[in-house]
Amino acid sequence: MMLRTKYILAIAGLLAALAATARPRLAVNIVVSGLRQGDISRYEKNFGKEGFLRLRGEGVEFTECYADYAPTTPEAGLATLATGTQPALHGIFSSVAFDRTANKEVPLCRKAPNSQVGLARKEVEESYTTQPFATQTLSEAILSSSERNRSITIAHNALSAMILAGRKGECYWLDDGGKWSSADCYMEELPSWVRNYNKDDMNRVFATDTWYGRYTRDRYRNTHSSSITIYEKDNTKRPRSQRKVSEGWVNDLLAMPSGNLAILEFAKRAVGAMLPLHVEDECKVLNICLDVPRTVAERYGTDSIEYEDMLYSLDASLAEFLTFLYAQLSSRNDVVVVLTSDGGVSPSIRANSDATRFNTRQFEVIMNAFLGARYGQDAWVLGYTDGSLYLNHDVVYRHKKTLAEVQNEAATFALQYRGVAAAVTATALRSAQFSRGAMALLQNGYNPRRSGDVLIALDAERIELDSRRVAMSGSIYSYDRHIPFIVCGAGEMPRSVSKRISNEQIAPTLAVLMGVERPQSSDVAVVELHGSK
Repeated sequence: MMLRTKYILAIAGLLAALAATARPRLAVNIVVSGLRQGDISRYEKNFGKEGFLRLRGEGVEFTECYADYAPTTPEAGLATLATGTQPALHGIFSSVAFDRTANKEVPLCRKAPNSQVGLARKEVEESYTTQPFATQTLSEAILSSSERNRSITIAHNALSAMILAGRKGECYWLDDGGKWSSADCYMEELPSWVRNYNKDDMNRVFATDTWYGRYTRDRYRNTHSSSITIYEKDNTKRPRSQRKVSEGWVNDLLAMPSGNLAILEFAKRAVGAMLPLHVEDECKVLNICLDVPRTVAERYGTDSIEYEDMLYSLDASLAEFLTFLYAQLSSRNDVVVVLTSDGGVSPSIRANSDATRFNTRQFEVIMNAFLGARYGQDAWVLGYTDGSLYLNHDVVYRHKKTLAEVQNEAATFALQYRGVAAAVTATALRSAQFSRGAMALLQNGYNPRRSGDVLIALDAERIELDSRRVAMSGSIYSYDRHIPFIVCGAGEMPRSVSKRISNEQIAPTLAVLMGVERPQSSDVAVVELHGSK
């Protein structure tokens, strides 16, 4: 009898182990743009139990996940999360790309103005291109492993969705009319489930004319506010919000808590389109990029009630989505949910002074004047974007100077400019190997084909001059680089892991977890999930 009992216990243990190591066939990858490590803990007192805290309580939380490159822009963060490699290889670090042939900036993933666009009106947009993408994403790797596999990526912004998706898969974003759209580089027409959703005009329902706080003022940790209506007592009668019908409601939705709800409601429809998982070797991924948190953080500041209230609303929307998701699956082992961020946002800087703001246009003019005084008057500077200063190579060669010499002069002068913490030339980044500090971060973010001639890092808590924003990303400091990373599901036991990891490890880790080949350019070690401490 005892022997039989031992056999039963052994079999039960084996079955439990197999269930714990079963490969999930659905990955839901949630990227909360602008979310910093520590935000969940900071505001957890007012969170419910089924949103952020559910993921943290039921999943593996990595508390020391960093972006090991600069600039830490949202574009660089999304591309790193998608490809499992750094900007030095994937080359995406800005919303614009610099065309050296024409010597001008062009919007990333946008076709040239002279392209044959609009000759025959299509259901999907024609002005986008995946040509800037040179590195395989996780979604592409999953699709390449089997014809049965599927990938859907959704975001408020087209660029966010496209960077996460890469060159293949279903990719959707909100167009100017508030409808879910895609591009002809992904599909010829929208599938029926998207068309039906658009017919209901659901996104307009989420737009409101006034932002009312979820709680009374005494429950918020932050005190600064500018656009939100906060009440002092719970029994205050709140007026019913009127629905917006103005032309700008789509842009307004990007800076309101209801914008997150709009994305997650569409994500529910995407889940319905991907399920059921009726083929054993089927593997599917749903990428969700929530752009609203970053917009709110940049517009109002991470120390604002608006940002805090937006997180409370997001927590409630996330709880509804997770409840819906798990209700669709016969086994929780079939799905893995990942929550992370494309990078943090700087502390709020509300004063428009030289001590807090870096005037990029002024920097370009003064730098050009300096090089003109040094070598002769000419158009030496082409432009500056996201920490990259671009020099006019034609002018350099016309004055019979070497590129390295002019770069060195520009970098030396940049270090004397107020607000610049570090400056390094492209020549130095190609010829030397930096192991730590600001130079190593800049080197990891330097792409020979797309970066500028001089890479610059600003002082801590200093942002570029922009009257629309009180906070930005892109720095070398921990408030931009330290991000959350939670893996929930796939039989993983809940725990907190303090081992330091990099955000470029997330994509290959998910690939191994899903049983597919990692993205082609990713060569970093995967994160140890089973039993890691």
